[in-house]
Amino acid sequence: MAIAAVALGGNALIHPKERGTAEKQISRVNNTIALLKPLSERFSLVLTHGNGPQVGNLLLQQETAKDIVPPMPLDTLDAMTQGQLGYWIQQAVENVLRKNAATIITRVLVDEKDPAFEKPTKPIGPYYREKVFSNMVKEPEGWRRVVPSPKPVEIIDIEEIASLVGRGFVVIACGGGGIPVAKEKDDFIGIEAVVDKDYSTAKLASQLKADLLVFLTDVPTVYRNYGKRNQNPLYRLNRRDAQALLDAGEFKEGSMKPKIEASISFLVEGGKQVIITTVEQIGDALKGSAGTIIE
Repeated sequence: MAIAAVALGGNALIHPKERGTAEKQISRVNNTIALLKPLSERFSLVLTHGNGPQVGNLLLQQETAKDIVPPMPLDTLDAMTQGQLGYWIQQAVENVLRKNAATIITRVLVDEKDPAFEKPTKPIGPYYREKVFSNMVKEPEGWRRVVPSPKPVEIIDIEEIASLVGRGFVVIACGGGGIPVAKEKDDFIGIEAVVDKDYSTAKLASQLKADLLVFLTDVPTVYRNYGKRNQNPLYRLNRRDAQALLDAGEFKEGSMKPKIEASISFLVEGGKQVIITTVEQIGDALKGSAGTIIE
């Protein structure tokens, strides 16, 4: 069966206006996984997911209890949230889709010479009234910690993931973009950084030789002039069209830009098709009647 790599957006797990109790998040995960049924009938699935709110909550808990419990580094928090969210998604796949599932705590190799380490830009965690860490930026809501966001070089645990996919499992991998690690001589070491989920998902899809890459996000399609009065939905693009729009600065950092860049990378490395849409419209997108399709 053909393979589809599917990146679940933040709203698939927790809504920004929700408090984020376990019950609410599990309910949202169950609803999201149920909507993947059309995909699961046509493809072997590998699911990735974000972890921003969950890591933020852990950072807030650590800051509150730092005088009682020693805080853990960011790479360890990535592993903790991979386990937490992977467990919920795995339960949903087995209970809702009635398919075997497995979660892989996934490490992603990054280059310590990546320019991202010179200029951290990825905001994480809660807002503070004043600057309490050296690596913080001022936003309208307050001060917020920023960390490097290097590009993924390689999915280290790809053999385990591929083996499980080949045996018919729905695999949950690269949670939160994966745990960033670097190579020092013969050893892997954890790095305090955040790898973008979209880039990691594309790298995972390429290494698995997946046929389809799916980004499930908050908007039904990619738009030209997004957010303006003359915004225009883009239903079908070829790789060169997508590159031209990207080069023209059509897509925003931290929003659609990484998805388009990741899509182009996947297609250049041999992928066949990318779909960008909401989870509610994925069934229609598979029929070619919804979402943005890039080939």
